[in-house]
Amino acid sequence: MQLLKDIYNSAEDLRGRKLLTITAVLTLIFFGIGIFIGYLNNRLLNQNENNPAVTLPPPVVDTSTTFFGKISYVNPDYYPGEEISYVLTDASGKDIVLLKADDDKLSLAEGLTAKVKGKEMVSKAGTKYLMVKEVIINASN
Repeated sequence: MQLLKDIYNSAEDLRGRKLLTITAVLTLIFFGIGIFIGYLNNRLLNQNENNPAVTLPPPVVDTSTTFFGKISYVNPDYYPGEEISYVLTDASGKDIVLLKADDDKLSLAEGLTAKVKGKEMVSKAGTKYLMVKEVIINASN
């Protein structure tokens, strides 16, 4: 403890040119230490890492199909047990694809010309239909 008191007292006695010299020397010493640590840190960070190659998952491919036409009601008795009650027709009235959805989006768009997007599926009876995920209604309807 006496050593610290002696160092403190001798630092208090420093005045003028001697104080500036010691301050400049200590500044240069710590500046040099900082540069040296930065150099070592840079050398360590630039070394090659031995990580195995990062494998990314395959990109998600959108497998949905899009059709354009008028959404019309069809009697669900034609397709028993399938809950198919809508069909997409072209301008001449010819059926394009049967439509099925989990919610009421087809009933809301009934009678309107729209673009439907979904996944093509096959029913138990072998009938192809579109499981609709999105209905885009034209603003001109």
